[in-house]
Amino acid sequence: MRSAVLVTGCDSGIGKEFALQYAAEGRSVVATFRDLANSEGFPEGIRCYLLDVTEPSHFVALKEEIGDLPIDVLLSNAGVGLDIRKLGDLDFSYVHRMFEVNTAGPLRLVETFVENVAASRQRRIVSITSRMGSISLNLSGGHYGYRASKAGLNAIMRSLAIDLFPRGITVASIHPGWVDTAGGGADGGAIAVGDSVAAMRRTIAGLGNHETGQIFDYRGTPIPC
Repeated sequence: MRSAVLVTGCDSGIGKEFALQYAAEGRSVVATFRDLANSEGFPEGIRCYLLDVTEPSHFVALKEEIGDLPIDVLLSNAGVGLDIRKLGDLDFSYVHRMFEVNTAGPLRLVETFVENVAASRQRRIVSITSRMGSISLNLSGGHYGYRASKAGLNAIMRSLAIDLFPRGITVASIHPGWVDTAGGGADGGAIAVGDSVAAMRRTIAGLGNHETGQIFDYRGTPIPC
């Protein structure tokens, strides 16, 4: 059975670019979407499925669809941000949603598909994180929900790296840089999404088991927790 790359959050931006670049490379790609209408126009060779990472039933349905398909790279990209409210005016319902999507969603993804990863040759699990989740690099404050949700994601990925190391699975988190996408802020970002994704793909391809549990920027430079 031919192995695949599974990418979440392919509705736009980074996730979409990952799916397209991997497909252009000749890889078998499973792309997931919060709104399946956003898969319109994707190449026919990309397998497109519905997956809202806050909906447990979507994970069950996707697992049933792909069965025992080996997954070389399980790429958790789906996320929400734009956490701009200040202390005294916080939207706690949105803070809660950030934890659901950015922290719990990736963990459920791994729990659902870890056996598919273990059955593959490359055995890589990667999450798209942010340097804003680094506690030691936080010198500007604010962004409480987003920072905490990404710090939590980094902690989860570290634990997964320890737990899955005996199975030969390499786990890593990657900061994509300030990318020119809708999530990159009102003024866009300095890095073209295609350039960021191409660099992240090189970083993912070059990961060694001795690097499991680490956080990197898109060029492969380690980032402190």
